[in-house]
Amino acid sequence: MLVEVTRDIYRRHFPNDSNLYISESFLELVSGKADRIIRLMKRDDNSIGLVAGIKNGVIRAPFSAPFAGFHYTHEHLSYNLIENFLIKLKNFVTDNSLKGVSITLPPSFYQPNMNAKCVNAFYRLGYKMSTPEIINWVDLKKFDGTWVKNTVAQNYRKAINNQLTFHVVYDEQSINDVYEIIFLNREVQGRKIHMSLNDIINVNKIIRVDFFQVKNKNGKNVGGGVFYRGHDKIAQGIFVGDDMENRSIGIMDLLYGNIYDFYKNLDYDVIDLGTSGVDGEPNVGLLRFKEIHNCSASLKYTFSWSPNEN
Repeated sequence: MLVEVTRDIYRRHFPNDSNLYISESFLELVSGKADRIIRLMKRDDNSIGLVAGIKNGVIRAPFSAPFAGFHYTHEHLSYNLIENFLIKLKNFVTDNSLKGVSITLPPSFYQPNMNAKCVNAFYRLGYKMSTPEIINWVDLKKFDGTWVKNTVAQNYRKAINNQLTFHVVYDEQSINDVYEIIFLNREVQGRKIHMSLNDIINVNKIIRVDFFQVKNKNGKNVGGGVFYRGHDKIAQGIFVGDDMENRSIGIMDLLYGNIYDFYKNLDYDVIDLGTSGVDGEPNVGLLRFKEIHNCSASLKYTFSWSPNEN
């Protein structure tokens, strides 16, 4: 059976995190968004665990993040151990009169072996699979400055000819400018931004957050990006945006190219550029835009189960 354990006991068995969103520092940051946080392990085995939030009677991992997943001792964990854990997770829900459970796994480039086994086990055990989200990512080991589509290189040169400049910024005013241009970009497109600048600043207290800016020849802010360094080898793009009225001058091409170089020079392997859609519905234009900027596509899976659905 699964048992709920204290933070100290749980971390004694699972000291390492496969991603930022299951770390104690992040969980503490967002703890107010769950009714309570639980840490689950098998009584007779310590090879896999789950830290999650309970919200309105449902176990949620994540409860305030793009994804979460499990803790595990190594990625080549036996399939039987994963399957058994998921069976006992159902039992934990019913034994504790909970309404259900919902788990979103990281994209496969975070944990390819673990994901393959988890997805299969979830599906076989009757968990409901939501429409998988398309996630775009860049393999920096393969990026050498050559773009898959010539128009990107042309737009990059256009940005240089228009005297646009790329900057990594640290001062408060520039960070405010980066957030403002992204906020306005989202507003024009009718897309919500799910974090305030203060939320981002709070994340910056627990991990490194990078702020990137593109300025025109007059020093005006025309583009920006916010990226997390929450993983040793994977940088995560949280927000990017440009001045919609001037996007024909290559702002985003300059931004992407320089960000790729920035993380490649820091010896990162991958940039996670996030979801290209909402609730499983692809944004075809955004998906194509990322693809011509050398992105590959992977899937992000969410599985849920409720006793009432059986």
